[in-house]
Amino acid sequence: MKIEDKREFISSFLGRCVKYADLSLERKIERGGGDIEISRWEAYRDFTAYSASEVISGALDEWLDGSSDSALPSAPEPLGSEILSTDIAKLSHVERRGLIARVIGPRPVFLVGTRDSSGARNLAPMSSVSILSNTPPLIAMSLSSDKGGRIRNTFQNIVKGGVGSEVSIHALLGDRRSAMDVEISAQPHPSDVSEWDLVSGRLIECESGDLLSTAIATVHAEVVEIRNLPRNCKASLIILEINSVTLALEDGEERRPRLIQISDGTLSNDIGPSGWAYALDW
Repeated sequence: MKIEDKREFISSFLGRCVKYADLSLERKIERGGGDIEISRWEAYRDFTAYSASEVISGALDEWLDGSSDSALPSAPEPLGSEILSTDIAKLSHVERRGLIARVIGPRPVFLVGTRDSSGARNLAPMSSVSILSNTPPLIAMSLSSDKGGRIRNTFQNIVKGGVGSEVSIHALLGDRRSAMDVEISAQPHPSDVSEWDLVSGRLIECESGDLLSTAIATVHAEVVEIRNLPRNCKASLIILEINSVTLALEDGEERRPRLIQISDGTLSNDIGPSGWAYALDW
């Protein structure tokens, strides 16, 4: 059997184990299973999913062909043989975006909440959020027009609100429901329609700021600087300082899969191949 066939066969088997574990978890949660039993199944599922990703990547080829008895596989060398350098200036916008997303990704996907001058709320998906500093706690995101050339409401709200305007950044659970919420909120909607009324989660108002009931965490931040990017870039860099982070009280350090962008237009979660991917045009 060829090494490629071995990879496919074993990763397919492990993928079925992950699906079985997901279904078992759903049943146990519905029946009100104990926390210890559920956490063990979650650990089994996550480890199996990670193992499948290691197999399909080729990292365990030495184990599959019997060429090594070492408990630790040697790291593959993808750039050790043939290489291809691409002049990124010669690519179209779509080609350039896809290549950069492939190399820099995967990236977490968030729903970002802002308000306009009348207090109307807006939600928009964002995968450009990044950490700038831990002390002080600064993050940034890049905002521009959408693919149709329309200035995003999120950007308009922040620019009109200026320094000090409040932003809520909602981290999403890595499931299809969250992926569908991203797709819904990415579409252009009339100004009198709030994305909060379209997504599956509900609005929770609290002292620290708006919360999304289906989020796994929410960062509340305020704008400290708005910068135009160089070289005639259409996007602007929004720098924010984190004021608070809200988590479910019972979560503690529990590991929950997050929604991530695994390619230019594909969403999944960050625990390895779990049998699903959601394609969207945003």
